[in-house]
Amino acid sequence: MAESILIAEDDQGTLELVKVILETKGYELTWARDGEEALRMAKELKPDLILMDIMMPKLNGYELAHLLKENLDLKDISIIFLTVRSESDKKIAGLRMGGHDYITKPFDIYELMARIEAALRIRSIPGPLHRDDRRMAELSLADPLTGVYNQNYFMERFAEEIERARKYCYPVACVLIDVDNFKKINEQFGRVQGDQVLQRVSMLLKRKNRVVDMLGRYGVDQFIVQLTQTDLGGAKIVAERFSRQVSRTRLITVDPKYQVTLSIGVSAFSGARIGNEVDLIQLAKQALVDAKSMGGNHLVLTLTAF
Repeated sequence: MAESILIAEDDQGTLELVKVILETKGYELTWARDGEEALRMAKELKPDLILMDIMMPKLNGYELAHLLKENLDLKDISIIFLTVRSESDKKIAGLRMGGHDYITKPFDIYELMARIEAALRIRSIPGPLHRDDRRMAELSLADPLTGVYNQNYFMERFAEEIERARKYCYPVACVLIDVDNFKKINEQFGRVQGDQVLQRVSMLLKRKNRVVDMLGRYGVDQFIVQLTQTDLGGAKIVAERFSRQVSRTRLITVDPKYQVTLSIGVSAFSGARIGNEVDLIQLAKQALVDAKSMGGNHLVLTLTAF
């Protein structure tokens, strides 16, 4: 049976383009011209995926997503938002509302198809798993200790984000984080306590991370964060927030007085000139080396943005 997609879009031109693309793949398509009609059709048809514009008459995309996620019969429908390039704040809000993904207008045909196929593939995984857990279960993307993305998948996604940044000329930043004196923590308090420190640090980083950014484990005692649409100054603010949160939290239960700290290297590409993910990480690595050489608990920015 063909998978069903509801397109909630009031712009006729966008609708016709999307229909031509999706019909070639054999999807069963329906169209709603406003948010209220989309909600009614979702209740009647229970589609596998809704491709929805944020700015719609009667109910906007946020309101529609909220109503869908509150309905037990509809909450598992995958949602991909359509946004325009200037709506970065709206992308974040949409993802927080329960959207699976977003596509930026004007969109690339191949990117649109890849994201739709990924959303439908994730939905097909059996069991009552959360959306992000399904993605990790499908592709073995999670680091088994901390639950954040493993290095291989992080690099794959990072490369995709760099390509988008290059295409749409927006900045992207990298934050490389090292847990100070981790070897000493293991030797002094034991491996179990050391593992718990990594788990707790990853939880704190996730809490302070924006929905649209990405967190991964990069080494034994290192984490890496990709910050989308963020310049060097913005990345510095995020990194400082990470550092403060960890240093203020007692992470070693057997010795509450022991303070865990982070060394952090930060790099960024400007929107005007974008290199590749390897270059960006290398810049962050050098900054991290400098931070460690200062004795730890420091944050260093790269002097150039490439």
